[in-house]
Amino acid sequence: MKWYLDFGHGGKDSGAIGPNKTKESDTVLKIGMLIKNSLEQAFEKVITTREDDKYYSLDYRSSKANKENCDYFVSIHMNSATNKTAKGVEVWVYDEKSKLYTLSKDICSNLSKTINTPNRGVKISKSFSVLRKTKMPALLIEIDFISNLSVETSLKSDIYIKNIATSISKSLLSFVNKSIVDDGIFYRVCIGDFKDMSAALEIKNTAISKGFSGTYIVNHHNIL
Repeated sequence: MKWYLDFGHGGKDSGAIGPNKTKESDTVLKIGMLIKNSLEQAFEKVITTREDDKYYSLDYRSSKANKENCDYFVSIHMNSATNKTAKGVEVWVYDEKSKLYTLSKDICSNLSKTINTPNRGVKISKSFSVLRKTKMPALLIEIDFISNLSVETSLKSDIYIKNIATSISKSLLSFVNKSIVDDGIFYRVCIGDFKDMSAALEIKNTAISKGFSGTYIVNHHNIL
């Protein structure tokens, strides 16, 4: 599968800011890059909006995902509220018919348990640009409320950040019948050598039809 990971805000747009000035844009970038790494270790393809602190418009995000013909779009954010005690994870989809509706419920449930925060459930919105303008199934994760001091404090912990990323990664990979690769350790299986390209393609296509989506052909110069 090809995933589009959209790390909210960036550059001149910091997004929400916590009581101690922690930026949403910085937080979701840290979490998002860990998710990207986990997906790629499981041989999933990943396209991102950004991998550093740069600003990109909402139209750019959906347009890039559409041009790349991604299978799924995942936007990652931190929530904020004037009520400083507000807390909890929620996931937004375009409507209840979304192919990612069940995945969204799983993300909420798993993340709620992982970081001990309320499960605010799956919510519907036709106003979010990235949900409305993407051609592929899309969801938007609001991990927790950065406006809550206890949440902001927890976000200073690398372990807490990693736990969030691992929980989301496990949910995404489970959705495509894969598992997270612990500690970056993974194994490759090589089937054989072929002088005839058509024979190699036949084996590759057979493997893909059996569910091995990470199958590829290697020659001396390229991965095909």
